[in-house]
Amino acid sequence: MNLEWLKSYMVIVEEKSITKAAERLNISQPALSKQLKGLEGEYNTRLLNRTTKGIEVTEAGCYLYNQAKSLIQQSNLIKREIQEISGSNKMIIGSLPSVATSYLPRFQLENHCVFIQNYSQALIHALENNQVNISLIDNFFYNGPLVKKDLFSEGYVALVPKNYNLGQVDELSWKLIEQYPLILHSSPCDTSIKIKSYADDHNIQLNITKYVPYGEFLYGYVLSGEGMTVVPQLISQNLRHLDIDFIPVEDLSLTISAVARTNRILNAFLSLIEDKVIK
Repeated sequence: MNLEWLKSYMVIVEEKSITKAAERLNISQPALSKQLKGLEGEYNTRLLNRTTKGIEVTEAGCYLYNQAKSLIQQSNLIKREIQEISGSNKMIIGSLPSVATSYLPRFQLENHCVFIQNYSQALIHALENNQVNISLIDNFFYNGPLVKKDLFSEGYVALVPKNYNLGQVDELSWKLIEQYPLILHSSPCDTSIKIKSYADDHNIQLNITKYVPYGEFLYGYVLSGEGMTVVPQLISQNLRHLDIDFIPVEDLSLTISAVARTNRILNAFLSLIEDKVIK
């Protein structure tokens, strides 16, 4: 039994798409299809049917999904408990890419692991499945029973082509954003979901001209003048070398929160980052 194949299969079922599952898992679609074929060969049955509307899970596939979820949760729990028994202090920290690259490096975390996912819901799933000890997420996407502590808040910044001549604007209004092409990452992506949700709530008609998959250089489209994009402030700080304008966006912010299964784990993480700030 290959647990990695089972994990991949679970993502396919949850995303209802091999393409979206491959993006979430950061692997190629052919590689994921090969894993699925391997599982179907191992159990000698069809697990999924592809239709014009997407993927349909067979009865055997539904049964396997439920059993796989239980198996993987138990496997991850065993790993965590063995670590505790052996006295290991290593913590597995689930994180969004911007937090992993621009926030966590402020602390001395060399003895710990960082598990990166592109969107908060995937980090919540990883926490619920015992893949990580704690997850650092956008607070907007979770209001459940897990224990949570807000860490910091930040705004969003528009990355704007120089030829739009908006460099003198102190803050970009949404009415102004409506007038220009907007380029976003394709789903699943916290920022894209949040921007579209804000636009729907405030009756804003966005001119979204392109969705770019994760792993593709979105900022290249901005540099070439094809459109603007919007990113968290943390990300924008690492892009100041680009020849584009960086303009704060009005009335949109995010709060990064640490989420854990227990107060003990949450407090252990908070103690870790408080005691190990790089001087």
